Amino acid sequence: MQRIRKELNDDRQEKNSVSDKISLALVGVGNVSTTLVKGFEYYKNSTDGLWHPKVGGLTLNDFTITAVYDIDAAKVGKNISSLVNGSKSEFGNLIVQPGIAEDVAPAHVSKNGQTKSSSYDEFVNSLKKAKPDFLVNLISSGMEKSSEKYAKAALDAGCSFFNATATKTVTDQTRKAFESKGLFILGDDLMSQFGGTAFHRGMIDFMASRGIFLKKAYQLDVGGNQDTQNTMAEDTRERKRQIKTESIAVESPVPFMSTAGTTEYAEQLGDSRVSYYWMEAKGFLDSPIELDLSLRTNDSTNGCNVIVDVIRAAKRSIDKKDFGKSDIISAYAFKSPSKKMHIRECIKAFEDAFVN
Repeated sequence: MQRIRKELNDDRQEKNSVSDKISLALVGVGNVSTTLVKGFEYYKNSTDGLWHPKVGGLTLNDFTITAVYDIDAAKVGKNISSLVNGSKSEFGNLIVQPGIAEDVAPAHVSKNGQTKSSSYDEFVNSLKKAKPDFLVNLISSGMEKSSEKYAKAALDAGCSFFNATATKTVTDQTRKAFESKGLFILGDDLMSQFGGTAFHRGMIDFMASRGIFLKKAYQLDVGGNQDTQNTMAEDTRERKRQIKTESIAVESPVPFMSTAGTTEYAEQLGDSRVSYYWMEAKGFLDSPIELDLSLRTNDSTNGCNVIVDVIRAAKRSIDKKDFGKSDIISAYAFKSPSKKMHIRECIKAFEDAFVN
């Protein structure tokens, strides 16, 4: 009887240790941010399409948004509801505030090339007033200096940082700095739930589990959104190609010739992305095995399940002061985490820690 009472008390204490809401500040009012806003409204009364309805005891009803930022002059100063088609979200009255512009923004990032930004100190003060648990960096690829400044601003303002971009923000030094304040820094380069990289890794993992080992492979991605357009800059494209190629290579027990990356921007695809795969392997008596297929997905919706999973898991870990889980969380969610894990292994580790 005493044991049962103790377990009940432990459950109550664990539940009480988690705050009622997870507050977010979103940077970059693009497809992913607006999809998140729609999702928080939609999932008040549904769980259809959610990968994990509950993570660490938290649901999507436990999210709130306290601030949104952008540098597009056409968006700054507007209600978020005016930028989210068909949204009647409780966050609709939030005004888009100016973000940080440490890079020269490509012309297509803003209407007519007009930008509006704040100074670093102004942005940090704005974050301190909003008091988010997490600053979520969803700006376009290629804006390296801005992403680095956002990470620094999160630390100075006292909130955790989630980096969906390919900019390298997570290092041993930054992790120690955030953890010393009881915060997480999570990244880098978001890996969507069923996007090109995750699907590629899953195929290689399954082939290896059946004793089939790759010799050669490529993954070529074509997309129509702003992030893909930014990736066409050669240095950004090469960096993302390297990240994807290294992420995929983890799944094979033997080296193989591989190329993976975004090859073209096609405006007519909109927010869709098409990934083309070709793989060559050898079976019994060196018999040839070839795979040639394509996958079409929606970029913004494909990333949201992972974002909400990771932030709930991180919030749970922060509440319990369990910073050792950051490697599991980042391996589950990002192409370039500090510690790489096999895709099947990191999903199991994440679910064992936060779902099951």
